[in-house]
Amino acid sequence: MIFLLTFLLFCPLNLCAWDGYDLDKDDYIQIPNKESVIPGQDIEIYDYSDETYHDAYVISVKRNGAVMIEVLDYDTWDYRTFEMMDQIKAQESAFLNLL
Repeated sequence: MIFLLTFLLFCPLNLCAWDGYDLDKDDYIQIPNKESVIPGQDIEIYDYSDETYHDAYVISVKRNGAVMIEVLDYDTWDYRTFEMMDQIKAQESAFLNLL
């Protein structure tokens, strides 16, 4: 528990990467800068399926329980939909994996 609190202090939520799941590729992604996820803006994503970074255009961000992000991937010209992980749950999960 102390480690989790220390981790949260040294890694504020808005400075951490944002983890999510790509519903189209059936694999995980990560957005290095959560603050840049705004419709009409370009973002960078890390795609675990091909282990590379991609540039993408944010089409929409919807919040209905989970945060859903729809993007156009500039590298593949595919439309992709991400279901983003809640930051607190993601950090708790990372902490539990260390035990």
